Amino acid sequence: MKYLKYLFIVALLIIAGCGSTQRAANNATAKAKKSKVVSAHEAARIDFKTMSARLSMSYDNSATTRSFTVNLRMEKGKQIWMSASILGFTGAKVYITPQRVQFYEKLQKRSFDGDFSLISDFLGEEISFEQLEDLLLGQAVDPLGNKDFSIVENEYMFQQEALVNKLFSLRPTDFKVSEQSISKPSENSFLKVIYPEYQIVQDKIIPKEIKIDATQRNRVSKIEMEFKNVEFDKELSFPFSMPSGYSPFKL
Repeated sequence: MKYLKYLFIVALLIIAGCGSTQRAANNATAKAKKSKVVSAHEAARIDFKTMSARLSMSYDNSATTRSFTVNLRMEKGKQIWMSASILGFTGAKVYITPQRVQFYEKLQKRSFDGDFSLISDFLGEEISFEQLEDLLLGQAVDPLGNKDFSIVENEYMFQQEALVNKLFSLRPTDFKVSEQSISKPSENSFLKVIYPEYQIVQDKIIPKEIKIDATQRNRVSKIEMEFKNVEFDKELSFPFSMPSGYSPFKL
């Protein structure tokens, strides 16, 4: 099933939670100092050891539209585990560490086992496991201090224009990211991650929804996800073993 390949790509960009909703207010101030906004964004970073969640996800590439249920487990800084179900059937599993990316799907008995550079290849820029976590938790993947600073549509914006263009917009209420994007015009590569809504779970401000627009040459993908049943700092297991006899998955 070809759409499971795209589930794998989507799975590289997942983490968040559920709880009471918080929305940004229109109170960005023109007197805000760049250094204080950067410090406030760093202070908004959440601290935890483990996280588990259940999420609903939809995928659309114009030709195919699919919906999935994904069980997610994460140990901060160490591992991310996902199990995707379709109509109650476990169709795929993903396991990511700072060194490796592993994946298999059962229906066509295909698997992938490679190093973490796969994620950098997809995003179009070298990133670390920790930067991937930041992307998924509503934190900027790049330091903001060396970016151009302005206020646009009542949000704090940091921007860099070069061979790789980068943009980060912060909500004025809690200094979490409302949008971040990375693009390489010369390669027709574009990734935009939008955080339409945040929420509070166990005193932690985290995304409730994530929307992703990704373009790689002629392939355009749109993903939407909503996170439910989130728990922090529980004892979790991360069962994963690569099956034998599966054919290599071509990404």
